[in-house]
Amino acid sequence: MSSLPYPWVIAAVAVLVAAGATFALLNQPATDDRAASALLIRAQSDITVALETLDGRLSHAASRLGATGLNDTAARAVLSNLAATDPAIVDCTASNPEGTLVAAEPAAYHGAEGTDLRDQPNVLYVLSSKRPVMSEVITVAEGFPAAVISTPVFTNEGRFAGFTSAVFRPEVLIGNAVGPAVNGTPFQVMVVQTDGRVLYDTDPVQVGRMTFEDPLYADYPDLLDVARRVAAERYGTAAYAFTAGGRSVQKEIAWTTTGLHGAEWRVAVIREASPHPASGSSSHIPSRFPSVSSMTAK
Repeated sequence: MSSLPYPWVIAAVAVLVAAGATFALLNQPATDDRAASALLIRAQSDITVALETLDGRLSHAASRLGATGLNDTAARAVLSNLAATDPAIVDCTASNPEGTLVAAEPAAYHGAEGTDLRDQPNVLYVLSSKRPVMSEVITVAEGFPAAVISTPVFTNEGRFAGFTSAVFRPEVLIGNAVGPAVNGTPFQVMVVQTDGRVLYDTDPVQVGRMTFEDPLYADYPDLLDVARRVAAERYGTAAYAFTAGGRSVQKEIAWTTTGLHGAEWRVAVIREASPHPASGSSSHIPSRFPSVSSMTAK
């Protein structure tokens, strides 16, 4: 299991200092500043722990599979037990050194067995490097979008026997990690991939949206510019305005980074500043827009 990413923790602390300064400029109460900063660092930490825990369980399963082999009854028991450890896990698989999926559990996913996975970049990586990897959200062999953590399997003699994977839904893993902290607060939490895909939002309707491709954003180049900033920068702060429901609203965002095995997720905390009356402009941003565009700013 990889160690806790201390550079990300340092980055989170740095962004909290910047966030406090940004929020203070907008005359928000100091208690709100502290609460927003605390939520950001807690969300980053809790998501990291959830990923690291899943990765550690997968590594333990890989060790057991090295002793049992990949496709007998004992191997299926290892996969079934791993799949039951976290509600975010959809299924767990074992694949041979040629990249063919040879076992999938629970039984509902046996139909994926026999699939050649070598069209997936994460599979090519683990086969060539013999190192663990986490994918972005992809369409997996089972036929739905999910993220995959894969780790190599070695026999007791040290021979590469293939790899095992945990297929999981990021929105469930993240929601279980951050939900208790954000519930009952005035803050919004969003997690996005660096390609702009929304992995988690406190508004579940937004999950899965592709920020840079969704036509909802086509008429807002400034917002898209800042979304690219969030994708490119590992931490930062910003503020943005929009018109919705007949009023102009100001929101503030602070973001930082978590992830696993080189894959990065942006974690953002958003809050609404003091509202202002609509300026009378005829422009209108759809009511669902603020939640997704909360990672964008002017």
